[in-house]
Amino acid sequence: METVREEISRVFKEFTGDFVIPKNAYEKRFCEILGWEPFDARYYDAFNGESFIEIKKGQAGMHFDMVRYAEIAMGFGTQNTITVFFRWNKKNSRVEEAMIIDTKKIIEFLKIDRDYAKTYLKIHRHVPRGVNILASATAKDLREIATFVVKRRKPLLIYLRRPIKEYDTTTDSSKWPVINIYITYKASFGSDEYAMCTEKFEDIAT
Repeated sequence: METVREEISRVFKEFTGDFVIPKNAYEKRFCEILGWEPFDARYYDAFNGESFIEIKKGQAGMHFDMVRYAEIAMGFGTQNTITVFFRWNKKNSRVEEAMIIDTKKIIEFLKIDRDYAKTYLKIHRHVPRGVNILASATAKDLREIATFVVKRRKPLLIYLRRPIKEYDTTTDSSKWPVINIYITYKASFGSDEYAMCTEKFEDIAT
């Protein structure tokens, strides 16, 4: 999964634009950006040369097909896949986070053991035209079970504080006011939290 994290991190800023908006058929475009081979398969959407990867996209969370995950839990579906959930922002038409998850963790979260897996498959086969059994997970849920979370870096923040005293226009630099510049640095270290926040204070009086 480390390789997947590195591949996403390298091109993460490119996940901005109208192609992020569609609810369906976005996987191929995502694969083009990431350099992954796209697949139209039941259990995965892409292959990066090492792993089969399922691509999911949403805003507040995601729904999961319990029958499909029951098939994986029973060994019928492709094993050892990775699921990447891209959380996107509708206002900015861009991806804000990529949560890289071992699919086994999703099955554990959905509480699908062999008994429940057999039950879901039995119901699916009993209904003449099949049945949809969906479970939901919030973005917070997925973030907590993710092995890696890639985030859009927040911009460098510079705050300018106005001098209290007003000065008349002058070409004498010795009379120019001091401007305090606050530079805030934020960094994320392998998790969903910004782990460090330091500030540097500089006075400029030139």
